[in-house]
Parts: sequence; C-alpha cells; structure tokens
Amino acid sequence: MRITNSNGLPTGDSDSPVLLASPRHGVPAIIDTPSAAHAAIESLRQGATPIATDVERAHGFRYGADPYLVQIRREDVGTFLFDPVAVPDLSALITDRATTWILHDAEQDLHNLRQVGLKPYTLFDTMVAARLIGAQRFGLAAVTEQFLGLSLAKDHQASDWSVRPLPTGWLRYAALDVEVLTELYRKLATRLHDLDRWEWAEEEFADILQRPRPEMKPDRWRKVPGKGALKSRRNLAVLRELWLTRETIAEEINIDPNRLVRNSALIRAASMPPRNRRTLLSIQDFRSPLAREYSDQWMRAIHRARFASEEELPLRGTSRPQAGIPEIRYWARQDPDAFARLQKVRAAVSELAASLDIAPEVLLEPKVQRYLCWAPLERGRTTGDEIEERLVHSGARKWQRTLCINALIGALTS
Repeated sequence: MRITNSNGLPTGDSDSPVLLASPRHGVPAIIDTPSAAHAAIESLRQGATPIATDVERAHGFRYGADPYLVQIRREDVGTFLFDPVAVPDLSALITDRATTWILHDAEQDLHNLRQVGLKPYTLFDTMVAARLIGAQRFGLAAVTEQFLGLSLAKDHQASDWSVRPLPTGWLRYAALDVEVLTELYRKLATRLHDLDRWEWAEEEFADILQRPRPEMKPDRWRKVPGKGALKSRRNLAVLRELWLTRETIAEEINIDPNRLVRNSALIRAASMPPRNRRTLLSIQDFRSPLAREYSDQWMRAIHRARFASEEELPLRGTSRPQAGIPEIRYWARQDPDAFARLQKVRAAVSELAASLDIAPEVLLEPKVQRYLCWAPLERGRTTGDEIEERLVHSGARKWQRTLCINALIGALTS
C-alpha cells in the first residue's frame, strides 16, 4: 500500500518499503567544538516544531552506556549531530515545557540526554505509540516500514560509536534515524486519536519521564554463563573476585569488560584457580597484551578468594527473599492458590488485550499481574476496591486500571 509522507520525505510503500538512502539536506557535519555547538543550539532554539532526537552508544566496545553521538532535528531548522565527548554540555538548548521531544524507546535514551543537560518535559515515544496501536514489531526500522513505507539501513547499529573521526557513512545512518521521527509522530498521533487512545499514550509518556534510572542489581557476577559448572563455594569466590576486578579495570580504562577478558576465561580460571602468574597466562585471554598488564591484579583477586574464610565465601545459590514476591517458577509449589489466581488473571488480560488488538503485556505488565495475585484478597470485596488499590500501588496507569478492573474482578472472585 502506497503511503504519502510530508516534509519532503518520499512516498512509501508498506508492502515493498522504499529505501531511505540519504538525508534530505545531505549528511550533516559532526559538531565537536564549543563555537559550532553554540551556533547549532542557537539555530535549534529558533525552531517551533517538535524536537526529534536519538543517541548512539558504544555497547560492546566501551564500559557502561555513555553517549557518543547525540542527534537532534527540528523540521523547520534541520539536523545536527553533536559529539558529547567534545561538547558534553548541551543544556543551553532550553525549551519550554510545551515543546514535544520525540524519541524511539525513550527509556533507553533519556538518561543519556540528561547526562548532556537535555531534560525533556513533554515526550512522544514512537515505540510506545506503535505498541498502543497494536504493532507487533516495534523497532524503529519496523515501525518506519509499517507507517511510512520507508526502510532504514541498520548496518551501523552495532558499531563502535566512540571511534574518531566518525566515518561519513556512519553519520548518514545517524542522521536518518531522526529524519523519520517527526513524520512518525504525525502518523502515530493521528492513529492514536482515531482509536481514542491518545490519553493512554499521554499517561505512558508521563510515566516514562518520571521513572528513576534502574539500579544496578547486586551479585551481577552470578549472571556469568557457565557459573553452574563451578563445583564449590571457593570456586565461586574466585569467579566473584575476578569479575569484580575485571569491572574495576574495565571502568578505569573505559573498555567493555568482555573485551578485556571474556566470561569463558573467568569460568576457566575459577574452575581451576591458577597458583602463579605463569599458570594464569596459560589461559589465552589473560595472555593478551592488554589483560597481561594487569596480571598482578588478577593474581591478587585469586589469592583473596583462596584465602577467604568460610563465612566470606558466597553461597552456592542465591537465597530467595523472605519478604516480597518470589520468582514465578516457585509459585506452583510454594503457593498453588496464588498460581491458580495468576492463571485466571493472565487469561482474562489476554482475552481483553485480544479484543483491543494489543499485546497483553502492554495492557497490563506481568509484574503488575504478579503483584495482584500473590497475596489473597480480602473475602467479600467484590467492589474491586482492593484490586484497584493494588493496581495503583504497583504502578498501573489509569487507562489500564479503567480497562482491566471488571475483567480482574471476574477473574479473582470467580
């Protein structure tokens, strides 16, 4: 089906998407000096259209998730590509609270924008909007194909955006990501209004803006693949100490931990802890030029684990919390009644979601369903007051509570 797009974008075709090969006004130069950043920000401040933005990171190459390119576009001004390493403060781009910022999967990028001083007050998330409309595929490329009939090349999605200078082809790719956002906003907003779901979207966007940054989970070293093969708590201690040492070194030199020493090498060292530097270097990853520089630190980590007291050794398995909701895999054995309630709630939510043509997890998040079902409700409370209270406490938005309450009452009181 042919799709007419505005703002100079080509006509698309949802059945055979048209490749969007180059930005409408050419590939912008990267902005990496204070004077160029000042001029770009002044230009952007003159605009009146929504602000489309995206962030590129260096996952798998650098430590953490810092931004290495910030793309910003206003249709009445143009596209600007900022190097946040060279110009780390973009807070001069202050807009009023009514200015709409358009992002795709905003929860991934908002922290990075705030790192460089950009603090949106009004949000439109094209991924969330697409899911509320019923899109089954909701990556930016898929949404662009479905609603604009245009395809985006994704060949630099996993590139190392920390390299300098950035190749022209990479800058072209980065500019195209914000090239389509304003038109997606226009199409998706219209569709939300047509379906009478605009208020749903507004509640979702407001919720995203106020969410705190997720905290790092403790004992992340326990997620290392292959940990289950370690035979003793002493072996686990070696893995823990090596993992913590790797994190410290990787953060210090700004490299992805697996590029310093792979997880498989940590497991090998933990299964048969080296007693000296020569044995350590028999493991290939520790013999690499970079990892070899830190041989003394690796050996100190191993020695800490070897000579730790029994009380200092980690437990074989993670202990389940005494309070709170356990993992779902324990429910059937630990509380069959709660598990039965959850099955009823899942079925009710799935049926209602199907009638709305959206995914069940969009209608009511699984964590909310679990919170609702774990503890029994007070007998005789058929009005739904306690159900409503639990929904509010677990973070369900008003539109979700309004749609789901009757179905949940039926599921939990039958």
